[in-house]
Amino acid sequence: MKSLLFTGKEWALAVPPAINLVDEISNELTCSPLLSILLAQRGGRQWRKIINPDRHTFHSPFLFSQMERAVRRLRNAIDSREKIFIHGDFDADGLTGAALLYYGLLPLFPAGTIKVEVGDRTFGHGLSYAFVRRAIEEEFNLVVTVDCGISDCEKISDLREAGIDTIVTDHHLPFDELPSAVAIIDPHLPEETYPNRSLAGVGVAYKLVCGLYEQTGRPTPYHLLDLVCIGTIADLVPLAKENEVENRAIVREGLELLNREKGSSYGIRALIKELALKPEQLQADDIGYLIAPKINAANRAGDPKVAFLLLTTTQPDRAQYLAEVLVDYNHDRTANQQEITQQAKEILAKENIHPSQDGIIIVGGRYWNEGIIGLVASSLVEEYDVPAIVFSYGDRISRASCRSVNGFNITACLQSCSNVLIHYGGHEMAAGLSLANERLTEFVTSVRSYLQNYPGPPAKRRLEIDAVIDAQGVNTDAYKDLALLSPFGKGNPAPIFLLPCACFDELHLVGANGKHLKGKIIQADVTLPFIAFNFGGYIDFLEKIADAGVVCSLEFDNWCNNIQLQLIDVVISGSATT
Repeated sequence: MKSLLFTGKEWALAVPPAINLVDEISNELTCSPLLSILLAQRGGRQWRKIINPDRHTFHSPFLFSQMERAVRRLRNAIDSREKIFIHGDFDADGLTGAALLYYGLLPLFPAGTIKVEVGDRTFGHGLSYAFVRRAIEEEFNLVVTVDCGISDCEKISDLREAGIDTIVTDHHLPFDELPSAVAIIDPHLPEETYPNRSLAGVGVAYKLVCGLYEQTGRPTPYHLLDLVCIGTIADLVPLAKENEVENRAIVREGLELLNREKGSSYGIRALIKELALKPEQLQADDIGYLIAPKINAANRAGDPKVAFLLLTTTQPDRAQYLAEVLVDYNHDRTANQQEITQQAKEILAKENIHPSQDGIIIVGGRYWNEGIIGLVASSLVEEYDVPAIVFSYGDRISRASCRSVNGFNITACLQSCSNVLIHYGGHEMAAGLSLANERLTEFVTSVRSYLQNYPGPPAKRRLEIDAVIDAQGVNTDAYKDLALLSPFGKGNPAPIFLLPCACFDELHLVGANGKHLKGKIIQADVTLPFIAFNFGGYIDFLEKIADAGVVCSLEFDNWCNNIQLQLIDVVISGSATT
């Protein structure tokens, strides 16, 4: 295993699949050898399951152990004309989930019987006591949570004592105690049998609506998949895991709606227009890097209710206005994130902290924006390749957002020192916590102790290269073949290739301040166009390389209407083929 030239990350070629399986796939599909290799690597003998997943891949909602119970309670509410209070979390997953549930229930309930509230950072994730009081005072009969609730045992108990039932839809990891809800829909429940344990919160809410529609004789609500697609990508849940591809199918179907400017949310279409994106060319990356951050900006630098209103409005002028507000929020979020990230780095330098030696970053500042610190933690993880815990220190209580690296379960780490925490929760890769200030030192000591006794150090992130390619095989047909594996994202990354024995030509700077680089890559007598984002500073160095291994992905250049390479990094000389 060797290091890449510019990022310093370790790289390794994926283990080649069995040649007989590759030949079998190639013969059956009459496809390129490259696609056959990728299908064999990612799907093994089950490779047929990962080609073009669509709505036929969706699992029955009634595979959830408590779905029957949840649907029965909703049908009783419909028959009795009860008042329902929906509570969604304040991130993009919770917001799209709350909008989806609102759209899904609206045709079934009398006007004025459905109310929606989305949380905010003032009260933190999950149900608040203020919400509980409002539900009781306004005499609601049923509460349905979206992307939260699994850890809100006390609040749901209070609702129950007041005669209000709760249906929990969540995808977070449960603790030992489960809430006293009439039904809990969560793929991580103990002994849960639902096949896809990687559903996002919006995906779980969608399954509830699907179950309700199935039992009330309504058609499956495929039109809601635009919202499920966006929330699924935004929450970074795996799109595929061990041949389980339901999330890929969800995103694929949702993208098709967005490409055709269809679906449930007029506001999403307005936001796409505001961002000057072409709907017919929209891909998963556009949602992850451009659309979802604008929705999340509402809870980080403004009011999450604005995002919910955008997702649910049916008025064109209002949708345009709300989209503009979200874009403004995102400008503020970006500036704040850059400022706090710089402050964090200055603290590390001032206190002579060496993340690579310590194996973790624990840093914080007084009153740092709690909506931003998770992004700051992600930036630190990206730069230093170690887990990061970033605090916002309050007067009495401090809160932190945590991000991790592959191989280190950050939530398990928090669980090991839960006795010093007021609250915590999350996933293997991301979590949040709160604690009293007087216990900060104890917390830091406990985390470092846990790290020292961890069965293995946090895995240094590496780049796995799928296959070695030659320039002759890079063409439109190969690109179309690779599209059978899309959409790409966490759990189903875009294939990465190594093109050895290459050199660079016709290099020129592009983008603001010449940050990016374009030019030609030459291998033997074949020339291919390429783009390299944030490689502008390396132009002189690359011009001198005569024998490079180019680490890259394939993409379609919509401006030039051809296939190009996207440069990821470079390996020098003979090491490019080992």
